[in-house]
Amino acid sequence: MHQIKLIIILFLVVISSSYSQNKNVKSISRDGVFTTQVKNVTIEGQLFLPEGEGAFPVLIVVSGSDNSTREGLKSFAQFFNSFGYGLYIYDKRGIGGSTGTYPLETLENPNDFLSARADDIISIVNLLKTHTKIKTSKIGLFGSSQGTWVSTIVYDKISDDIGLLIMSSGGVTSTRAEQYYEDLIEKSELSITDANQKIYDYKGDLGYNPKPTLEKTIIPTLFIYGDKDDSHPTHYDKDIVEGMKKSNFTIHFYENANHNLLDVNTQSFPKSLFPQLSNWLISHK
Repeated sequence: MHQIKLIIILFLVVISSSYSQNKNVKSISRDGVFTTQVKNVTIEGQLFLPEGEGAFPVLIVVSGSDNSTREGLKSFAQFFNSFGYGLYIYDKRGIGGSTGTYPLETLENPNDFLSARADDIISIVNLLKTHTKIKTSKIGLFGSSQGTWVSTIVYDKISDDIGLLIMSSGGVTSTRAEQYYEDLIEKSELSITDANQKIYDYKGDLGYNPKPTLEKTIIPTLFIYGDKDDSHPTHYDKDIVEGMKKSNFTIHFYENANHNLLDVNTQSFPKSLFPQLSNWLISHK
């Protein structure tokens, strides 16, 4: 799964200050750098909270498959802080200030890399639960691309500790079915429309399948998709989510947007993307 350019998305969110409740809000990093332990691995991260006494809901950014550090996300805390949310960013294992080896998928253990990433997130959740400025009932996960699978694994393991989910460009299709979809487009040269229909015929190994977890998910969950995504079958995801008929699920589906949520013609973001995200955040504090 290609990494969604979350940094670019958040950059445009930040400069879209007209959607802020408080344009003068200041982000503050509480207590500097945090570390958590997962067996013999140290995960380093940083918490940004709005000014004030709190307690605040908080989102943990669960990024995709890239190897970038948390540094690029620091400047984006202001957007979430402006709506009264804290933001926790961290370095994945083997990257930046975190130790260990970055987990990669192997043929022998195709799901182990996702489980390892989920364990890292669980250690962060456990840390945030002890913080006096955090509203522990509103610890959420903002997953993008590969990070959506990680987020559902975390929810499956510690559902009582997760208060909301945001799934961007992923979250429903299994790991193997998604690879099949990518192969249909890249190797068989099918159109996005045809590949989204063909995915229903997939009968192979699923790999990690998030659907059973989603079916029992009871917390507010936002799915964000583009209809021209050539990395993930978003039309298929949309059909599955709508078929679940869950009142706690919200879908934002953007015409002509690709995996990075950019319009394929203009390379700009949908005008309604940021206002809709802002409204959802406000309504689920």
